[in-house]
Amino acid sequence: MKLLDKYNRISLTISVLVIVITGFVYYFTISYILTRQVDKDLEVEENEIFEYVTINGRLPQVFKSDDLKIRFQPVKNNTVKRSFADVKYWNDKDHERESGRSLISSVKVNGNYYRINIIESKVETEDLIRLIFLITLGIIFILILVLVITNRLIIRNLWRPFYDMLAQIKLFNLTDKNSITELPTNVDEFKDMNHEISAMSARVRQDYQELKKFVENAAHELMTPIAVMNSKLDTLIQTSNLSERQGELITDVYATVAKLTRLNKAMLLLTKIENKLINEQEQVEIKAAVELAVIEFHEIFLSKNITVNAQLADTGISMSKVLLDILLNNLLTNAVRHNITNGEIYLSLDKNTFTIQNTGKPLALDEQMIFQRFFKSPESEGSGLGLTLARQICENYGFSLYYSYGQNLHTFTVSF
Repeated sequence: MKLLDKYNRISLTISVLVIVITGFVYYFTISYILTRQVDKDLEVEENEIFEYVTINGRLPQVFKSDDLKIRFQPVKNNTVKRSFADVKYWNDKDHERESGRSLISSVKVNGNYYRINIIESKVETEDLIRLIFLITLGIIFILILVLVITNRLIIRNLWRPFYDMLAQIKLFNLTDKNSITELPTNVDEFKDMNHEISAMSARVRQDYQELKKFVENAAHELMTPIAVMNSKLDTLIQTSNLSERQGELITDVYATVAKLTRLNKAMLLLTKIENKLINEQEQVEIKAAVELAVIEFHEIFLSKNITVNAQLADTGISMSKVLLDILLNNLLTNAVRHNITNGEIYLSLDKNTFTIQNTGKPLALDEQMIFQRFFKSPESEGSGLGLTLARQICENYGFSLYYSYGQNLHTFTVSF
């Protein structure tokens, strides 16, 4: 959820709660005030009755009215308790029961006590309360609506530098020449953020360029001593009178130098791929490339008596032919290296995915670790960069490479 939406949701929720609570308080306050006004009117009618009885010595004549009803009822003694109450009474004009406010009192006339019941209609009062309440709610609703819209526009405008900077961060790439620039804003916090992010991106780019140059130079410089070592070994092995032990040592050194050569080439290739220095693209047929790779690995398959089962559909894709061959070779090498004698390899290719499965140890690999650089099993003779190269190639073209284990098969899937 975006910050602006979350803020508006919280603000709107709190506003609604405040309105509901305030609405109840406001409603009952207005109702109480208007009810007190009706009670005062009833007291005025009561005082008029008392004055009339005092002056004339008899009860006043009651006139018929729809909004005010006065009734006198004789009682034996003055046991009537003066009180106000909300009642329902019959309106003869509208032929329905209506809400009213009553005052119960008593008066003494010529030695006789009479109970007084004065009822005044509250219909107009209740209608007035509803009208005031609805008008108030309407005004509050309009105010909240204006407030939400205003806040949304103002806050969106205030946060514009943040979103612009975030867009630059998303597009930032170490291999591109475009850098993160500071954006004009009068908000101090955003100024500090823009300045620090711009400075940080410049430092990161500089460190990256230095590291890139170091790796490239180191990889190139290593090629010369490796070539010299190979040349010296070739000269040494041609020397006569070598003992069997010396021959074994020379063979071991050859293997070590060969491993160092592969590692150096892999590191140099990985650097080129990460820096997008290999950006050739052409329309290639994956099926043909897979079939060719299987033919090249034929002797290796025979050495471990591995059976290859392939179900390949015609699939074309736009990418570098060189990188496709490296991707397939690394995946096949991994499938062979971690397979068992008399094992099997299953190849599957359709329009969307290429899957390679192999038998091996009945134990799932760590999905998070196998694609990291130089990670390999203790018995592996590889450089630990094969799967790293494969994933980097896939990421360069927007593909996905993931691992799974099931039914005693280790599965690597490339999703185009």
